[in-house]
Amino acid sequence: MTAPPHNSPVSLDLTREETWAVHAAVATEIDRLVDADEDPTDAIDLLRTIEADEPFETAELDYLQEILRTRVESDAPPEDRTIAQRVISQIESSA
Repeated sequence: MTAPPHNSPVSLDLTREETWAVHAAVATEIDRLVDADEDPTDAIDLLRTIEADEPFETAELDYLQEILRTRVESDAPPEDRTIAQRVISQIESSA
């Protein structure tokens, strides 16, 4: 993904359903990190950005895209994978 100009924060226009699915994917990532004894700080910060409905920094978008790609490739329900793919497309088009 190409970084937005000047690393400007990017707002995504997520539906309520997309926001819920993104939140769930990031919460799942936090659980995975904690279970693996890895530092969940970046995922927690990302979750805070989502919950506050704030614009995303470039690094946050990259991380979110990584989490969502994992979600698409996982055994998540098909509707979650479809939503994740839509949000990935939105992130890519915001660049």
